Amino acid sequence: MAETQALSEAFEDPANSELIINDDGAVFVERGSSLEALPFKAAPDDVQAFLKVLVGESGFGPARPYADLSAYDGSRVHIIAPPLVRGGVCVTIRKRPERRLTLGEQVQNGSVTPGCASFLEYAVEQRKNMLIIGGTSSGKTTLLNALVSLVPPKDRILVLEDSPELVLPQPHVMYLKTRLRDSNGLPDVTLKELLINTLRMRPDRIIVGECRSVEAADMLQAMNVGHEGVMCTMHANSAREGLQRLETLVMAAGGDLPLRVVRSNIVLAVDLVVFMARLSDGNRRVCQVTEVTGMEIDNITLSDLFLLDTRKGAQGAAFELKPTGAMPRFYDQLRKQGLEPPLEFFQPEPR
Repeated sequence: MAETQALSEAFEDPANSELIINDDGAVFVERGSSLEALPFKAAPDDVQAFLKVLVGESGFGPARPYADLSAYDGSRVHIIAPPLVRGGVCVTIRKRPERRLTLGEQVQNGSVTPGCASFLEYAVEQRKNMLIIGGTSSGKTTLLNALVSLVPPKDRILVLEDSPELVLPQPHVMYLKTRLRDSNGLPDVTLKELLINTLRMRPDRIIVGECRSVEAADMLQAMNVGHEGVMCTMHANSAREGLQRLETLVMAAGGDLPLRVVRSNIVLAVDLVVFMARLSDGNRRVCQVTEVTGMEIDNITLSDLFLLDTRKGAQGAAFELKPTGAMPRFYDQLRKQGLEPPLEFFQPEPR
């Protein structure tokens, strides 16, 4: 039982952001930006005892030798077991932070510049539909949480997630979670089904924790039928790649829509794409803010509003997010409504 206690202590340690147990019992933790091996191996019985405390009776077993589960503190737990792996159970735990950084705190730690942060806050105020994209552990969910926290308290917010990760301060928030088939044989409830139900629940804002399957088509439809201020995260490595992945997910949902029609729907639905990355210095930063501006022939046209500038110096690489000089196309729409949108977001940052 000593290894069970050691696993629990590694999980409880606030310095660790991830805990990994390989199928051979080797244990690793992520501290800062690197993985470190712990000086012991966990036996199968110790792993099972640890998981029972962590996730309880989850229904995970021979009938489903893999699962995405939630720990008692909301941490995300992925389990995969034989015969899908060669040895014992493999566990990957993404620790839930005690609290998410606010947008102001992300400005202070250099994840985003004050001008870009103010522009994103204005876009939330104007109910723009946003995709927040990036690789694994790039800070997408932290930025999403910060932006959704800026939604006015009067709005009814519906949050859809596979694993509970978002925690919002507003008083009128509904958290909806998918369900895996359990030991009682109850069927799966997918994000697609949650999204369909959400449309009947009078949402002011729909927030999708991560769009990664056929629910993309329903999300796009929600954006196109008048649900404004929709925000979600996706895995991709640039704004262009994010929209291409969205195309693929929508077409995978069926419906036999021509590619041009899918792209037209994306142009009508998505206003802004924010790309985050974990850079070589280990910091997570906003690298690109791009507006979806229209179509030329059969291709979606984009306009970069902010881009990360990388310079190499004697002290290593230096990163600076800069406005490109392009003005948002949606500013013209606001002027037609009698509004005068602010321009100070796009001034060069003082050194």
